Amino acid sequence: MLVICGLYQLFGRFFKTRTGAVIPGIGVLDVETHGTEERLIGNVKVSTTEFGDVLGYENHSGQTTLGSGVRPLGTVAKGTGNNSNDGHEGARYRNIVASYLHGSLLPKNPAIADFLIRTAAERKFGSFSPGDPDDTYAVLAREHAARRPR
Repeated sequence: MLVICGLYQLFGRFFKTRTGAVIPGIGVLDVETHGTEERLIGNVKVSTTEFGDVLGYENHSGQTTLGSGVRPLGTVAKGTGNNSNDGHEGARYRNIVASYLHGSLLPKNPAIADFLIRTAAERKFGSFSPGDPDDTYAVLAREHAARRPR
């Protein structure tokens, strides 16, 4: 499952607004989010061991911290990510990829799309053979996204 921004927050334990109201999450992810005055916005590059460099665009004021039950998607090389403090972006737990990265995340990051497709197909059919897809446009999108300023 891919969960982005607000869905990432609500898959966690709770979202506490700037005014102190607590919106319960569904608790699938061991994360908590606190709304702040600070807006985290711009292009992001994340280094991951699983998917290589991940590119996207963040626009959020929630500051999310990870609990011990999840690991970060990766380490921020450009941008902010989950919060202003720890240098992490997103979360990984079982077959969930959680992220603040909007903006055509899957076309710019075919390794994540491939993971989601492969995992779903293997769960349904027991195995998966992807063939040899043409990633020409994905490579171009990644090159263009990597050159964009913050």
